[in-house]
Amino acid sequence: MKKLLSVLVALSLTLAMLIPALAETADGTYTGSGAGLNGTITVEVTVAAGKITDVKVVSHSETPGISDPAIEKIPAAIVEKQSGDVETVSGATFTSNGIMAAVKDALGETEKSDAGIPFEQPDILVLGAGMAGIVTATRAAELGLNVLVLEANASVGGSAMVAGGTLLGAGTRMQKEAGIEDDPDLCFADFVRLGGAGTFNEELGREFSQISGAAVDWLDDLGADFGDRKPYFGVYQPLNLARNYSGNGGAKAFVAALTKELDNYIGKNAYIMLNTYVTGLLTDETGAVIGCKAKLADGTEAEFKAPATVVATGGYGGNKELLTKYNFTNVLTTSPRCVTGDGYFWLQDLNAAFTNMDFCTSYAGGIETNPDDFRDFGYFNTQTGALWINTAGERTIDEMGADSHDRSETWLRNDQNIVYTVFTKEMLDPEKKIFSTGAWGAKVEEFDPFMASLVEKGIGWQADSVEELADKTGLPKEAFLATIKAYNDGCANGNDPFGRTAREIPMVNGPFYAVKTIPYVMITSGGPMMTKNCEVVNNDGLVIKGVYMAGEIVGMANVGGLNSIGGMGHGNCLIWGKKAAEVIAERLGK
Repeated sequence: MKKLLSVLVALSLTLAMLIPALAETADGTYTGSGAGLNGTITVEVTVAAGKITDVKVVSHSETPGISDPAIEKIPAAIVEKQSGDVETVSGATFTSNGIMAAVKDALGETEKSDAGIPFEQPDILVLGAGMAGIVTATRAAELGLNVLVLEANASVGGSAMVAGGTLLGAGTRMQKEAGIEDDPDLCFADFVRLGGAGTFNEELGREFSQISGAAVDWLDDLGADFGDRKPYFGVYQPLNLARNYSGNGGAKAFVAALTKELDNYIGKNAYIMLNTYVTGLLTDETGAVIGCKAKLADGTEAEFKAPATVVATGGYGGNKELLTKYNFTNVLTTSPRCVTGDGYFWLQDLNAAFTNMDFCTSYAGGIETNPDDFRDFGYFNTQTGALWINTAGERTIDEMGADSHDRSETWLRNDQNIVYTVFTKEMLDPEKKIFSTGAWGAKVEEFDPFMASLVEKGIGWQADSVEELADKTGLPKEAFLATIKAYNDGCANGNDPFGRTAREIPMVNGPFYAVKTIPYVMITSGGPMMTKNCEVVNNDGLVIKGVYMAGEIVGMANVGGLNSIGGMGHGNCLIWGKKAAEVIAERLGK
């Protein structure tokens, strides 16, 4: 009796679908599914003698702790009431409704009616339900706005559900608890130092620095789990003060706190439509944005209008076409398939101005193990002793002394984004993980089979001499041999051409290895230009009325310059999502 989910997934306080007369349902166990907060909830419903005798949640992806009360109480309540319509559990409305929908799906609904949007007209449309969208929706709902969120996927959270969860904020409660005195000027000075003066929008950088502390404290007030609550200096190049914070278990800890708060407004002044794919923005005769058009789950099209629309669709890290257009010849990605850059296309159609699109933070050492899917790849730990050789057969940097920015730039700027890691086994640090498949030393037996698989794929090579390695890789032989000789001479004389002092182990005892690597991305860095009030700006320098931005689409490079600054990615979701909601609420008199 499995059926498709209804066209709109109503995440409101009650669902109005009716279970057919149970007396006509044959005894047995039926399976059904419904949309929860983080994905599909599957249940088994047992019917005997015309009654529901048992309901079991057999699989789900809901957040532990938050969803537990609903998973425990809703099935029992359905059995007691003999109905799929029971009271939701406070703080777990998403999960409660998902279980009820799954039960009705299992038994087959005889009547289907959506509880509907709980207001006649939204004040704000939020396009995307990743972290930025959920921040915007939560703050807007708190401020009394009627909030309609449209999300193309079957769950909320987006990239944040798989992200590491570093957050940046200056002057926070957690810093004060740790005895750290911080201020916006110090934070902004970091952006200039790390990102480069003149490479970013100073207005955005200063505003981010000014309001980030209050935004982190707001998330803290919502109960976000920050683990040990100890600020630290960053995950890339160190900040000038400890102003990074981590979600316990990753960024999904932030999403969990936000959705728990948003849950209080669902069915009142907030509503989320999942499986709703926005296809473009709507404008009036003046060019102002007045809403959007979308395709619903059944393929029908609809229009949604509101005084304010917030584009929170994320970056374009899952779109190979855009990555190769703006940034790379060869690239891999950790971004989910849903991160396709739709918002960039919509705003481009409105003549929005874009900046820093040619910059994208890259990560070193990606190994293209599956040419058919640039999300399916391995990586080489590049700072374990190997040399980095470009397509000209040359080194360009001290491999062991390179920081995160140096590594990113090496893979970003080299010809075709290709770098060969060249090494012998004795050059590699025996305590370090070499490949993403296992730890060198602890699992030394994994090295040879994996290396053999790379050789078979034509992206790894093994040779008995340096000369043979040059021939097998196809690198320019004369230049390659000269590079290895210069490195070996540097090891002997203590004068490496690039100043390398760590793991100066000559490349003399074979076998000799090379692995072809290319960069991979986790987040994109450029984006449309905007004001400090989150308003999108066009190529004439004018604000496009009615449309705002938050999240990855804002662009780390536009706020903090041409570098990776720890916590900036999630910071752009939190700071600008909260700010956009507050700006819109003020302008609407809420």
